[in-house]
Amino acid sequence: MNKKRKTGFLYFGLLFLVTNFYCIGNNRTIKKWHKKELTFTSQKNYSNPLYDVDFFGAEFTSPSGEKVIVRGFWDGGTTWRVRFMPDQTGKWRFKTICSDDANHSLNRIEGSFQCTRNDSKLAIYRKGALEHQRGSYHLTYSNGNPFLYIGCTAWNGGLYSTREEWDCYLSNRKENGYSVIQLVTTQWRGALYNAEHETAFTGKDSLQINPSFFQRMDERIDRINEYGLVAAPVILWAWGDVSPGKFLPVESAIRLADYIVARYDANHLIWNLGGDGYYLKENEKRWKTIGRKVFGEHHHQHMVTLHPRGLSWYGSAYDEEEWLNIISYQTGHTNSKQVVQWKTEGPVTSNWKHITPRPIIDTEPVYENGSNAYEVRKSAYWSIFATPVAGISYGSHTIWPWLRKGDTPINHGNKEPSPITWHDALFQEGSIQISYLANFFNKLEWWSLEPSNHLLVKQPGLLTHSHWQSVLASKNHDLILVYLPVQDSVKLHLPKSKTYNAKWFDTEKNLYIKAFLDDLHENHELYSPIEKDAILILTKKSITSMESICQKLSL
Repeated sequence: MNKKRKTGFLYFGLLFLVTNFYCIGNNRTIKKWHKKELTFTSQKNYSNPLYDVDFFGAEFTSPSGEKVIVRGFWDGGTTWRVRFMPDQTGKWRFKTICSDDANHSLNRIEGSFQCTRNDSKLAIYRKGALEHQRGSYHLTYSNGNPFLYIGCTAWNGGLYSTREEWDCYLSNRKENGYSVIQLVTTQWRGALYNAEHETAFTGKDSLQINPSFFQRMDERIDRINEYGLVAAPVILWAWGDVSPGKFLPVESAIRLADYIVARYDANHLIWNLGGDGYYLKENEKRWKTIGRKVFGEHHHQHMVTLHPRGLSWYGSAYDEEEWLNIISYQTGHTNSKQVVQWKTEGPVTSNWKHITPRPIIDTEPVYENGSNAYEVRKSAYWSIFATPVAGISYGSHTIWPWLRKGDTPINHGNKEPSPITWHDALFQEGSIQISYLANFFNKLEWWSLEPSNHLLVKQPGLLTHSHWQSVLASKNHDLILVYLPVQDSVKLHLPKSKTYNAKWFDTEKNLYIKAFLDDLHENHELYSPIEKDAILILTKKSITSMESICQKLSL
């Protein structure tokens, strides 16, 4: 063997030994769209790793040669991790990057792994991570298939639940057609610590991260994905003096957000950068600075939104923020005249056409309290009909705080002790009826539907806000939906060239009722046979070959 070949073998042998000494998980095969975790042992201890190591991560090179930089994070002691979701099959290579050049156990460690085809039956692994295709108003999987956002709000679920409770909750949500779980990832005004009385961090101007807190959260977010659901974690809750999005200085907020993104970005999720915040006027510069710094450098794999406080529309002010992929809004917890008019006639309905196309979702409509399922339904349907269809969320006053019998939510007013548990609330009428909504839309080409209230001959909601009718239609008007919040009649301007089949959907009972008409055409008025709210479904009649011949002869 010549000297050069011998030197080469020696180099690669040393590289293999160094990589596998400092890095665990290097050579393990991973399936496409799953989380790949690399674990490193640092030879050096840091007094405060969040500040002592300004950046740690890895550059991954795909089988096709594309490169992506991914943040890593400290996980206690001398343990550091990098998590990444590969989107191509084949051989991936990586090389670590550490701002502490002298730490050779974290810096410039190279390795590779194989990514294989995914044979999972779960859509998030079979179809891929969620995306937003430019120019559209809905989400898709990476393969282009539409994804309907049906969220359930469990703000405290990751903080308080036992493993067994979390599995029970996720199983129920999956069974009932929910697709997204909304949760908080740190202490906040609704939970000052987790079930183990731990907090995510301490400090204000200088933070100390508590890895143990996040290790609990790791399990909860992983389980969301294992049930085929998408997580929607809130990074910085922004309402309440004890919430990190409120009291942390911008620099500290960025450091904390960087850490959380590094920890969970390899999961299937949608990021909520802020929670219940007011992101306009005096706060606008703050949140744009945080968003641009955390997500503007493209060291993340998933989409981002901001969950705002009630009746706050930031769509126009953030239109040019490229890091923002989804516009969320909140219509609070009542169907008051102010709220209904805000969502049916206000900035949401009037503004969506004039800004960059993005999915627009009401991520906090009316919450269920055990006796208001009708109000929950109306709030959800008014919202999903207000913009091009993308999705809706559900919330319960018992589920979000993860209440057990006798509990009261923290920092949310003087509430009576809960007579039921979070588990009982899963079976309340509104909770189940939102699953009817999901099934209803998933039977249709919902991604083609846009608001079309101009088709109404008259709008009863102008006289009585609670009677507001909403219309969705495909661009060619082959499919038209009309939501009637009360039993009423509806009259439409319909294309003279088309006739329609008609049926009603009972949103309360999940029933379809045929409208007995030979033809539905211009100036036909229909009266709902359903006592409460309902949807009129109009589908264009297909023309038979004989009808087609007759039409041509008449010309």
